[in-house]
Amino acid sequence: MKRIFDATPVPMVLSYSDGSFEYVNRAMLSLLGYTSDEIYDTNLIISHPDNIEVNQCIRERLRQNPFDTVVIEKKYLHKSGRTIEGLLTLAAEADEEGNIKRMIAQVVDLTEHKKTAASLLMFKTLLDSSNDAIYVIDSHSSYIIECNQLGVEYLANKKEEVIHKLKVSDLNPKMAGDGAWPAFIDKIKKSKSIIFERTHTHIKGYDFPVEISISYIEFEEKTYVLAVMRDISQRKADEKLIWQQANYDHLTGLPNRRLLLDRLEQLIHRIHHTNSSLALFYLDLDRFKEVNDKFGHAKGDLLLQDVAKRLTQCVRKSDTVARLGGDEFTIIIAELEDEDKANKITVERIAQAILNALNRPFKLDNEQVYISASIGITFYPEDANFSDVLLNAADQAMYAAKKQGKNCFQYFSFSMQEEALSRLQLVKELHLAIEKQEFHLVYQPIIALKTGLISKAEALIRWQHPTRGLVYPNEFIPTAEETGLICEIGDWVFKQVAQQVAKWRIKLDPNFQLNINTSPIEYLKSNAFLGNWVEYLNAYSVPGEALAIEITERILMDSHSFIPKKLVNFQSLGIDVALDDFGMGYSSLSYIKKFDIDFLKIDRSFVKNITTSVNDKIVCEAIVAMAHKLGIKVVAEGIETEAQRRCLKDIGCDYGQGFLFSVPLDSAAFEQKMIKEHLDAIPDYGHD
Repeated sequence: MKRIFDATPVPMVLSYSDGSFEYVNRAMLSLLGYTSDEIYDTNLIISHPDNIEVNQCIRERLRQNPFDTVVIEKKYLHKSGRTIEGLLTLAAEADEEGNIKRMIAQVVDLTEHKKTAASLLMFKTLLDSSNDAIYVIDSHSSYIIECNQLGVEYLANKKEEVIHKLKVSDLNPKMAGDGAWPAFIDKIKKSKSIIFERTHTHIKGYDFPVEISISYIEFEEKTYVLAVMRDISQRKADEKLIWQQANYDHLTGLPNRRLLLDRLEQLIHRIHHTNSSLALFYLDLDRFKEVNDKFGHAKGDLLLQDVAKRLTQCVRKSDTVARLGGDEFTIIIAELEDEDKANKITVERIAQAILNALNRPFKLDNEQVYISASIGITFYPEDANFSDVLLNAADQAMYAAKKQGKNCFQYFSFSMQEEALSRLQLVKELHLAIEKQEFHLVYQPIIALKTGLISKAEALIRWQHPTRGLVYPNEFIPTAEETGLICEIGDWVFKQVAQQVAKWRIKLDPNFQLNINTSPIEYLKSNAFLGNWVEYLNAYSVPGEALAIEITERILMDSHSFIPKKLVNFQSLGIDVALDDFGMGYSSLSYIKKFDIDFLKIDRSFVKNITTSVNDKIVCEAIVAMAHKLGIKVVAEGIETEAQRRCLKDIGCDYGQGFLFSVPLDSAAFEQKMIKEHLDAIPDYGHD
């Protein structure tokens, strides 16, 4: 019997009724790691400490019926100390008297089996925890033969309703045709795997987008299809959101520049093969900046949203309204008639509807505001063949509408393009002029009308262009203001004036004062120039009262809170403030009460007719009287005749400026003129 035991590859033990070993076969020795000499040691323990309950169970079953075979899982200890998972089969052998002669035990090593089971359990848990539905499909029958929990939930209420019950053709009717499934198998055999997207209908009845990955698998001479189906609803929503953010304006919900150009390109491509045309509107809001500055950006945003709604209501469904940014909008008027006259009628009807809509008051919470719009209009293919050129042409037409007086529309003309090119060239040359210091200053005397002596002067900028010669301010200052270059130019002017007045207060008159023209843009766009100006005053030891800055009513009307603060800062340095072109603005009177003004400069349009127009003389008298009541001195501009000088002197005007006294002079000529006039004023005591 022992020879049979040793020949058996299954671990076996013969033991006496007291539990001691009678014989242990070779397979058991190998399983436990002991030699035949070690195994029979009565102190040796091969049963694992965890077996307390198992051992109790074995004893209880043997007590109840000692000759029943016991099959139970039990743990053993290897000589090295590691645990062996085993399946014990225990049977009793009876003696001649029917008592237990010995116990025969067989142990099957379950260690690897347990590991495999644990791995399979873990793998199944992982599959059931997956965010993807996973299906194993028979490559021949196309039945689903296995799936994870999510795979069940997508298709049925119970797993039994899926496994070996559903075929691929039940889920995809295209696979129901003869030869469709074999052809599909051939396709994935060649590519090994494919990925595609489709819409899946959930068992609960709703549709959602999925991405399906199909793989062809060979395993133990059998072939399968592994399908992994992923719900991509969130990904699609994210892609949609990204596309929305990339192509639509977040504030108004209108298409942005990117989507506008894309649609414009598509329309141009389509129209190119037909005889139709399209119109492009470029629209800029008038006075929007005033609303934004006065009431804040939140109210400005409300206004832009309302504008977007009104614009959309003015056009047809086939047209596109887009926001380029800020207060600029564009509109594509598509599918126009073939006839030019019909096109103009349609376009002008829409343009006028827009102007009317935007002229209505806007309700911004508790505020009611009014704006208007300037519209530039261009046509494809008449005005341009490319989208960017067409947009640029519409922009130029809008700019012309602004110059025309706003609240109107203008058609593009090629002369506008030439003007725009000239403007670009001017901007380029202005940059070079600043870099190469092509500017210089001239000075026009300001005369004290009572004494006839020069007591002040106004500094005026000139540009000595290398090819065009002398360029006057009215030719380049507007462009410098539009581009912001005026800030850099104004800073240069202040520095030159500070240097010059320092010299003249020493050489000519210790009380001499120079006036400097300033632009509204300098106050709005430049935050650093005030600090520069203080540095220049200190560098050249110039007291503030040596300078007067000339401002326009436009500066005072601006709602920026920091503008009055800047004016106060200037005056704290001793710099005087002069209000230029007084009388031309409808609200000048209200602002001279609000701001601390030192000088009023009567506009030349009143001075021109002061001797021939009773009304103009009355206006000048009223300005002088009012200014003096407020402690403000008055300068009259544009005096060209002796009669004008006498009249202004008679009504009490303090200062005069104009060609009667002098044209603007360079610094050397100004010095000579001032020295001569002061010498002429000295009494000649050598003659009777």
